[in-house]
Amino acid sequence: MAAAREALFELAVNRAAAVAGRLAIAPDDPARRGELEVWYLKTRFAYRVPFDAVLDALSLWPGGDVHWVGGPHGAWRPGPAPQA
Repeated sequence: MAAAREALFELAVNRAAAVAGRLAIAPDDPARRGELEVWYLKTRFAYRVPFDAVLDALSLWPGGDVHWVGGPHGAWRPGPAPQA
């Protein structure tokens, strides 16, 4: 079960990063929370992945073509997110 929660967290962060990119929201933009909260509440993540944890992961985004791995305690890695 832990692996499934880890994978769901990774998916939430990677999708949030993609949405932030499409909306041109910088990781340090104070409006980021409000812009992404609407998206978050419409997803299946809302009940399983804490929004603040997703925002925390996004705040660590180094820029470029990267993806999140390792669940809530993970990190950004080079390259696109693997497709499931």
